[in-house]
Amino acid sequence: MLGAINQKPSGTVEIKSHEHRPRPHRPRPHRPHPPREVTKCPDSWILFKRPQGNWCVNVSDKLTTKYKNGNIQVFTNAQTWQSADDMCKVYGGVLTGLQTNEERLKLAEKARLITAPLSSVGSYVWLGAKRKPECPRLGICPKPDTFYWTDGATTGTEGFGFAFTQPDGQVKGAFGVQACAAMVVFSSGYGTGGSNQNIHGQLDDAYCQQQPFPVTLAACGKKATEY
Repeated sequence: MLGAINQKPSGTVEIKSHEHRPRPHRPRPHRPHPPREVTKCPDSWILFKRPQGNWCVNVSDKLTTKYKNGNIQVFTNAQTWQSADDMCKVYGGVLTGLQTNEERLKLAEKARLITAPLSSVGSYVWLGAKRKPECPRLGICPKPDTFYWTDGATTGTEGFGFAFTQPDGQVKGAFGVQACAAMVVFSSGYGTGGSNQNIHGQLDDAYCQQQPFPVTLAACGKKATEY
């Protein structure tokens, strides 16, 4: 459509057009798809959903051997903290930490189901936690800040649910201070009273170089995968 015609002094004619000219199309910027949540764990492993990335956990007793002597059963495995961590590496993991109290209780129940057929009393479960050098004894640091997680994935201190009198930081000869942490598991799912006041699923400090209980398990953890 033609618009007005203007006569310029030089005699030339200028035609103004009001015709709409479309602007060139600009493609919309590409929006990357959010990463797919990874939720795959091996069979029998527990999936823990965490803000920093989902985590798979399992309890293993592969180093535990059962011996029978008449009606008496003794369980032995010489499982130190390091041997337990090495065993977890066979499965592509490490000794795990516990992000929350919910994780701690779920792990305790899984460990109880494994422990009950092996012992009428209970077991210890090695965790991926070690004592901070600046907190060698009870009372120097707040309980939740006495240890740190070693698995490279667990954060925070909520999962450090220590028993009432723990971690007490006992010292014994060449073993030094109790510098590793384990979960106390009772086959009954309850605990003991008295001065110890141990409750099923709570944590205790232990000597890293020594098997802390006749039945000692390992709590292994590794990253969840997509497939």
